[in-house]
Amino acid sequence: MKSSATPPYNSKQAVREALRDATNDYHKRLNQHRLLVGLTQPGYSLDTYRNLLTAYYYLYQALEGRLIAFQPSKDCQLDYSQRVKLPWICRDLAFLGVDPLAGGCETAQNIPAPPVTSIGEYTGVLYVIEGSMLGGQLISRSLEAHHGLSGEAGACFYRGYGQDTALMWQDFLRFAENIAGDDQERLAAERAACQTFQFFIKVLDDCAYS
Repeated sequence: MKSSATPPYNSKQAVREALRDATNDYHKRLNQHRLLVGLTQPGYSLDTYRNLLTAYYYLYQALEGRLIAFQPSKDCQLDYSQRVKLPWICRDLAFLGVDPLAGGCETAQNIPAPPVTSIGEYTGVLYVIEGSMLGGQLISRSLEAHHGLSGEAGACFYRGYGQDTALMWQDFLRFAENIAGDDQERLAAERAACQTFQFFIKVLDDCAYS
């Protein structure tokens, strides 16, 4: 893993490519987390899934709060209020009978979320959050096949945007390229994306070992 959250900078890359390269090591580490490994497999337990959703509750509560708080003061050209995911997580937790505030993961709320104070930071955080939706359709089908969950019952978060997933991702990518000509904001986006992956890992660690 890189020792710094700021990778070598290449102003000629598309923003998407720069963010992908900057976060590659952190992304791999997150995918190998014990709460995520085997998520699409028959042996993945519902107890682990409950812990994962509890971690997501704290993650998205913190991140979405910052994204929405930043947005009203800026002409962002991407309305995150139309993309909020915390209600999906709350619906899944309720279906599974989980109170995230009493699940032994409460200390996760003390882990600081990345700041969102510029359009670059906003873009970097969104890159991680919106990118996490891309595999949701496969995961939701696996949860239905192995555990009987569905987009209406326990797998609302992973169903996500449903058939609109690719369209929503393309909309984000078009938005992200708005900072292509601003080196300062591009670097801010890369730092924020790395910090967001690190935030995911720390919160998942807290909920996995609590």
